[in-house]
Amino acid sequence: MMKKKVSIVMSTYNDSGYIGKAIKSVLSQSYDNFEFIIIDDSSQDNTEEIVKGFDDGRIIYIKNEENKGLLFNLNKGINLAQGEYIARIDSDDWWIDKEKLKKQVDFLDNNTDYALVGTWAKVYNEKVVELFKITHDTDFEKIKQKILLKNCFVHSSVLFRKSVANECGNYNESQEYVEDYALWLKMGKKHKLANIPEYSTGYLLNQEGVTQKNNLKQIRANIILIKKYKKEYPNYILGVLKWRVKGFLVFLKLSRLINYLKISKR
Repeated sequence: MMKKKVSIVMSTYNDSGYIGKAIKSVLSQSYDNFEFIIIDDSSQDNTEEIVKGFDDGRIIYIKNEENKGLLFNLNKGINLAQGEYIARIDSDDWWIDKEKLKKQVDFLDNNTDYALVGTWAKVYNEKVVELFKITHDTDFEKIKQKILLKNCFVHSSVLFRKSVANECGNYNESQEYVEDYALWLKMGKKHKLANIPEYSTGYLLNQEGVTQKNNLKQIRANIILIKKYKKEYPNYILGVLKWRVKGFLVFLKLSRLINYLKISKR
């Protein structure tokens, strides 16, 4: 049996409403030399039934006996992967360009000094209405200038070399909220990163479960991460300032909400 060149890794938990669309978008790719590793984090809905309804030998379905969390599952997927390249996709996102994988594989094949290539994305709500588009710089020198100001990659769009991920220690399971960003920053220390300027990924903006408290945790995690790389990339001060301003605005919003609740209870 020919070894698969690409391993696609998906972690899912209780996402039966979206995972079918995500799987279809992967299986519809024109490039077909891949394995599709789906790690079900002990879902309680009918996710398993949906996945097993796809009769495709490229799908490798693994269900955890207990919930392990996203980062554990991503590392598990990378460790199981047989491919030279790894693609990452969330179970509520989907690929909107059937040539996405082919273009990215060709890019990494032809640019051996690059570790990762992403794409642009279109952002949708739950009714699949397009809300806005995400574009990022394509050239590594420009990415380096901005990567401490923002995460320059849409996580469900990327294709990266497994060897470089291993070299970086894969995902750091202590870096919740910034797991992808942290890995890209590690990769960029020694390798080049790029984006293909095409809208190849559909990203679901799901507001369920998003709280101001979690926003503050994410902001703190970003500041800690940026400080770690202040010697490797430019614009460290601007990056920290940006996140501190954002944190202040979120804190202000949270304080107003708390005060409102206190007043309403009187």
